[in-house]
Amino acid sequence: MRILLLNGNTSESITQTLLAEARRHAAPDTVIVATHCARGAEVVASRSANVVAANAMLEAIAAFKEPYDAVLVAISFDTAVPALRELLSVPVVGMTEAACHVATMVGSRFGVVLPGTRNAAVYREHIVACGFEPRLAGMRAVGSSAAALYADPDNAVDSIRNAAQTLIDEERCDAVVLAGAALVGLQHRIQPEVPVPLIDGIACGVGMLESLVRLKFPKPQAGSYAALASAQLQNIDPALATLFAYPTAPQR
Repeated sequence: MRILLLNGNTSESITQTLLAEARRHAAPDTVIVATHCARGAEVVASRSANVVAANAMLEAIAAFKEPYDAVLVAISFDTAVPALRELLSVPVVGMTEAACHVATMVGSRFGVVLPGTRNAAVYREHIVACGFEPRLAGMRAVGSSAAALYADPDNAVDSIRNAAQTLIDEERCDAVVLAGAALVGLQHRIQPEVPVPLIDGIACGVGMLESLVRLKFPKPQAGSYAALASAQLQNIDPALATLFAYPTAPQR
């Protein structure tokens, strides 16, 4: 099977880091390819930049011409996941939602370590919207921003470890989600010193998509994720317009 990793940031280096981690967790028969947005923020770190990223991600998926069987949304706000599920005929999973699902499978209550204090409310809004509020024990922010963590991940390790331990000690968490692309892959360095599972969204997203592809669920024919009726949108990217021009999203 082929999984498309879609990064909502514009950074090629971040995309390659995420792609390497996804391939690390993929089954031998899984091929993972990647693309990222052509416009928007290098590191999405606000609600407003997230709105720009959502449109850019739809353009990126429309422009991507290689075949794929599933889409991993590799931006920690899970940007555009509902829209992609509506437009496409393949499984779509967001990295943070995937991590939270797995966290509830390995324990009762989970905590979240995230990059930068400013976006703690945004993460909480998303996690609550996904239905995880009853199982969310607490959140801790590390670093001044995601961009700062990207710039110096080695110095982030101690802060992430300490934040995870605080969640365990103070909130009695059974698992800790490391949210944010800036934290991807760091669980391998920290896990030996933390007494509960550290959950990474890229690893979880790959595993979930592999299962969903093998389960071969059909595209819904009813409900809010059924194929769209043909719609004419004005003054948008021509490749994107094709996703709205058919009764069903193009099969990949």
